[in-house]
Amino acid sequence: MKRLLVFLLVMNAFALNSFAQKETVVLSSDMFKSHQRIFLAPLDGWIFKQGHDPNWANPDLDINEWETMNPTAINPKMEDDNGRIEGWFRIKISLDESFDNIPLAIARELWAAMDVYLDGKLIHSFGDTGNPYQAYNPILKYPLPIDLEVGKEYILALHFVDYESTFTQREIRLKPENLQNFINLTGPEYVAWVTRNIKQTHIYVTLCIAVSFLLFFLYWFLVYLNPDQKIFQLIAGFSTVALIGSLVIFGHTFFEISYSLEKVRFVFFITFQAILTIFALFILEWVLTQRISKTSWLILGVLLVTNIFAHIFSISFPFGIFFLLMLVHFGKIFYTHYRNITGAKWAILAGAIVPTTAIIIYIMLHKYNLDLYNEYDKFLLSLNILSPPLFLLAYISVRFREILQAVREESQKLLQVTEEKREILANQNMVLEKQVEERTEELKKSLENLKSTQAQLIQSEKMASLGELTAGIAHEIQNPLNFVNNFSEVSAELLEEIREARSERRDLPAGESESRSKTETDEMEDEILEDIRQNLEKINHHGKRADAIVKGMLEHSRTGSGEKELTDINSLASEYLNLAYQSFKSKNEGVDIKLITDLDPSLPKIELVRADIGKVLLNILNNAFYAVTSKFDIHHSSFEIQELPKVTIKTKNLGDKPDSYRVEISISDNGPGIPDAIKDKIFQPFFTTKPTGQGTGLGLSLSYDIVKAHGGELRVDSSDGMGAEFIIQLPAKGN
Repeated sequence: MKRLLVFLLVMNAFALNSFAQKETVVLSSDMFKSHQRIFLAPLDGWIFKQGHDPNWANPDLDINEWETMNPTAINPKMEDDNGRIEGWFRIKISLDESFDNIPLAIARELWAAMDVYLDGKLIHSFGDTGNPYQAYNPILKYPLPIDLEVGKEYILALHFVDYESTFTQREIRLKPENLQNFINLTGPEYVAWVTRNIKQTHIYVTLCIAVSFLLFFLYWFLVYLNPDQKIFQLIAGFSTVALIGSLVIFGHTFFEISYSLEKVRFVFFITFQAILTIFALFILEWVLTQRISKTSWLILGVLLVTNIFAHIFSISFPFGIFFLLMLVHFGKIFYTHYRNITGAKWAILAGAIVPTTAIIIYIMLHKYNLDLYNEYDKFLLSLNILSPPLFLLAYISVRFREILQAVREESQKLLQVTEEKREILANQNMVLEKQVEERTEELKKSLENLKSTQAQLIQSEKMASLGELTAGIAHEIQNPLNFVNNFSEVSAELLEEIREARSERRDLPAGESESRSKTETDEMEDEILEDIRQNLEKINHHGKRADAIVKGMLEHSRTGSGEKELTDINSLASEYLNLAYQSFKSKNEGVDIKLITDLDPSLPKIELVRADIGKVLLNILNNAFYAVTSKFDIHHSSFEIQELPKVTIKTKNLGDKPDSYRVEISISDNGPGIPDAIKDKIFQPFFTTKPTGQGTGLGLSLSYDIVKAHGGELRVDSSDGMGAEFIIQLPAKGN
């Protein structure tokens, strides 16, 4: 009974094993993916056993101890003490009728070494699974033809060996997404795609290296010709990186390289790929800001480190964070200076955006769509390498065109001016004569209209000036006349009071009249008469004031009939300074003002009306004495000051240049100065800052007219609280 039970168990196991051998995966042409490939690795039906035995390819092998697992489940945890990952996969397959007349092949895109057996017969070895181990280089390889009959069952056995270390980049690690290409069944379209891919690769490789080399030579030649141009140095440095990057990125397409050398190449590849992307942004930053910030250098260093960790140790999170920070940083620079992007600078911006976009698409396709990645990876890498230097070439070309255009425009302007001057010099008499004739003709045509318009303007100006002058005179004379009228009326009333007092005294009875004291009556009359006398004095004072106003107006309106004579300005200035000061001292006894003279001995004699210019000096000096008196209050008996009031008169020889002034006279004081609010009004008739009765407002206005009549200029330089300086400039000959 016990033997029977053991026999039944053995038969049951044999039956299960036989059943496993009979499980067949039927393949159909509908299973073809992009480029006519069937990825066999993800299929169900695979069995696996770790280790190695040459007999494991035998179709009749007892597979009872094998486990169910497809090749995408291989992982580094399966390595032995020597780091070797080795095992066998078996699957039973058959083809349906849809494969009639379709030639098939097997292909793989994995570096692991593999032996392929079909029904126990070795049909091909990818690399060497023995010892020494040799990995398989899958770069630009055609598929290997395989002869399979429709409807027939086959046992496909795969013996693979791989060594994976910490420094194996994630693109060739034993991960499910990479193990999709563990073994593929392909059709003829895949062969055509491989052919096209090889041609495109050769084109991209040749194009990238050739263009990078030419641009490298060109940019460094520009640096040699323009060693002081920082932008050329940056672009030349970038072209160097682009050339080295081209050689490194596409180096594995030139010849067969080992697995170890591929790892080294890949480290350089990802390093220069990051530098290429960021270097273009560096150039953009320098063009916009004329500097490369420390933040940009820091981002470059961190990205290089995190990029290596991301691709070798599969730690992508830090790289993604700093890559995003890089985009934000340079985006901020662009936003801050986007108004400065004009002309050739747009090429720099494109040279930064295009490669950055290309590398982002490259990364996303590799992660999420391997089909598109395999289709466009060479194009995206070439775009990442070539677009920045080509856009920089466009920048240099456009910038040179802008510079040449500016130089051309300036040259044309200079040439035009030179030509115009030459023509003017050659035909000056003819041109001048023609211009005179044309202008004379124009003047003749418009003469009548101008005469009429001029007459109207003159009349309007006269009426306006007369109205303004009349209003000023009326206003000024009205004040003394009011005083005269008021005091006259008061005097008349006082006289009337005397008359009434006398009349009342005569009408009183004799006894009562005699009772009043004669002395009391006389005192009242004397008091009234004294008031009348004072009123008459005030009437006389204000009458003289009105007379002064009228005389001043007569002086103001006088056209100037004095004759001009050669006059020594220094002598004239000294004379009128003394005259003005003596006049001031006579009215202000005990007052001291410091007088300072600085007279230029080289001053030439000039023609002028001596009395008129003397009147100008007298008016300005009187104003200066009044100004320092009002500021320092020098009439106060207990006055003590740290600074004496002073008035300075200077003369200066301005040279003998044609059409310029020859002589300058300046009168300055340390008085209260002239506020800005009234500085523009001081030369207007009747404008004065003195109290009522102390000035007519005609002195500076008259002085201004006299200086203008001599062809000179009178101006004031003053600020509130800082004194004032009146400057007179006279030509060699008065007008």
